Amino acid sequence: METTRNQLTEHARENLQRNVELREKDDSRFLTIQPNQKIALLFDAEKIEPVESEFDGKKVRRFQYWVTDPNSSLEKIWPVSKRTSEQIDAFLIEGHTLLKIQRIGSGKDTRYHIMPA
Repeated sequence: METTRNQLTEHARENLQRNVELREKDDSRFLTIQPNQKIALLFDAEKIEPVESEFDGKKVRRFQYWVTDPNSSLEKIWPVSKRTSEQIDAFLIEGHTLLKIQRIGSGKDTRYHIMPA
């Protein structure tokens, strides 16, 4: 099946940019990263907390990180899985506190690519 790619109009680009801005203005205290979104975050190793939560009807341990967007200075909580926490901690132990995060996939297939920014 052949796919076509059309150039976006200026109005379409403005609509998409408005959506980005509205998602970023989310008043929630929790950080949400959209699929394929890349974001730089400043991590505070003093503010990490293990929490119990429910996932697929089972209790699981997650880890909450308090992160700051360096562009807005807005602090949010980012709860992550054990696997993602291991990746983050490996960089924090090395002294890297500004990390670039890219979300890959969605739902149960979500993974994060993490590297120093």
